[in-house]
Amino acid sequence: MAAPTLLQGVKVLTLEQVHALPWGTAFLADMGAQVIRVESAGHLQDRKAGPFPNAKPGEEWWNEGGNLAYFGTRNKESLCMDVTHPAGKEIFLKLVKQCDIVTDNFRPGTMRRYGFDHDSLEAVNPRIITLSSTAFGHTGPWSKAGSRARTIDAMCGMSALTGYEGGPSLRASNNYMDHSTGNNVAYALLLALYRRNKTGKGMRIDLTMQETGVSCIGPAILETQHGIARSRLGCSHLWKAPHNVYACAGKDRWIAIAVASDVEWAGLMQAMGNPAWAQDVCYDNVHSRWQHRHDLDKLLSAWTATQDDKALMALLQQHGVCAGAVLTAADLVADPHLKQRGFLQDYDRAGSPTVGVRTYAGRPFRVPGVPMSIRHTARMGEHNDAVLQQAGLSPNEIAALAEQGVIFNRPRAGEKAP
Repeated sequence: MAAPTLLQGVKVLTLEQVHALPWGTAFLADMGAQVIRVESAGHLQDRKAGPFPNAKPGEEWWNEGGNLAYFGTRNKESLCMDVTHPAGKEIFLKLVKQCDIVTDNFRPGTMRRYGFDHDSLEAVNPRIITLSSTAFGHTGPWSKAGSRARTIDAMCGMSALTGYEGGPSLRASNNYMDHSTGNNVAYALLLALYRRNKTGKGMRIDLTMQETGVSCIGPAILETQHGIARSRLGCSHLWKAPHNVYACAGKDRWIAIAVASDVEWAGLMQAMGNPAWAQDVCYDNVHSRWQHRHDLDKLLSAWTATQDDKALMALLQQHGVCAGAVLTAADLVADPHLKQRGFLQDYDRAGSPTVGVRTYAGRPFRVPGVPMSIRHTARMGEHNDAVLQQAGLSPNEIAALAEQGVIFNRPRAGEKAP
């Protein structure tokens, strides 16, 4: 499959791990940029992350992980090189001369210790764009603090708003901050490229996960300034009712129903067959329904518990009611709507021939004539020779680097499978 040409000619050098930054650089790779992922044989957590075929790492486990193929090495090149070695550092700086963008998601101070901070790279390439994706940014009291997605979920205020009514704080999502931050990475880099095309100047981007999360809770930020404390509501709403997730027939089957107006409530009553309880005066307007939402939820749940979730979704939608079956991952893989839109992609060349066919989610937008699918997933160190030759090294010099333990294409001896 031919590569998209939107970012053809753009060259990205990325020192990345885990999720947020790799998710962002994968967007650029999808759009045709050459994204060189500089990996370390001493830090293989991404290649150990899985999921593995049949939940069991194979003989070549370092090339089999599903998450790695989805966003870690998706449409990227893999240069597995020790940049802390003097020869590795020299090569990295040679590559910087040829690149447009350098990204990292190390703790603040790490790139400076390596000699890869923005000022040092700008001296090598005055047009360079650098982006650091960190938890709290390169300034401020928390700049040196470590994090995971869970801790950022808490520190951005998301967890404080998430939880059942009257209950404790709960986590909002497994990777909410990772994906949101990765999206911002892509946006910021595209804007930086646009500016450089206009002015010829590179730039430094300091992007944080915490601020990404805080930007997602704008209403709460505004409310607290006026003495309003936003309470936890679970799946409920500040004024809409019914607005919740209700159990359906079958094991762990649910439906989300959100009614915002009297017209929608009339549609819901009609779909239910206009039961006597729904005629009660306490349910005849938006405000009253919200005041009696707990009783309303119990009565509605008794009805949904007898219904198939997907059939009920179709029935309610026909009556003008916003409703959605709570789909599992297995449901989504087989979803006819997503298949018809071409959102799901079957890919059978993910790192190792032993992996077989996997179904991957696509991108949530369409650009006519520009495929955004997975074209290639990089094996560990697969592009060592090609990238180093671009940096001006000869085959003999590349072979010497392998002998010195500067470049790798497999884990070091003694590295254990996950």
